[in-house]
Amino acid sequence: MLSLPINNQLTNLQAWQQSVFCMALAEQNIAHFKMFSQAIESDNDVIADNILQLFWEKLTVKGAKVNFTIQEENFNAIVPESKDHDFFGVYPAIDYCVITQCVFNSFTTKSPEEALNASQTVFATIASFIELQTDQEIDEAELLIEPLFIEQLEVQKTILKMLDNERSPTLIKSIRDYIRGLNETSIGIATS
Repeated sequence: MLSLPINNQLTNLQAWQQSVFCMALAEQNIAHFKMFSQAIESDNDVIADNILQLFWEKLTVKGAKVNFTIQEENFNAIVPESKDHDFFGVYPAIDYCVITQCVFNSFTTKSPEEALNASQTVFATIASFIELQTDQEIDEAELLIEPLFIEQLEVQKTILKMLDNERSPTLIKSIRDYIRGLNETSIGIATS
């Protein structure tokens, strides 16, 4: 695990903040799953997108109901297996699924570790992407000075700063809008 200055903050978030943090990282990286789905000519990305939108609705629409058990079953059915695919795109897609599982857990088990797990997963995606590009392993010291890493840390710090406000649908929507406004995933793939 990367020891980062935000780690303590992540494990001290309230339950709703854990959920929103994980949802924001899922929102930023759903394009990885969408691209993978297109590559294998699957429409599983529609299911993933619908589930992510249900999460946002749950926290922004008064009285919104989500059956997490059914949605988690639907989601588990679309998680890819790395051994079934021989191209890199499956790994960021699986990482996206790990982040989405953190969202489910934040709602159902209320574990204080979910935001940290989601954060670490995104940084692992960045590390594996850099290793693919350079064709060599990257250690923590090298990762910490990579532009993609630095940008992502700033994104996560911004989300945390926004979460340090009173809970409201407006605040939660503003975090979603901030993420969508980035127009790129954690590994720099354009989303707009």
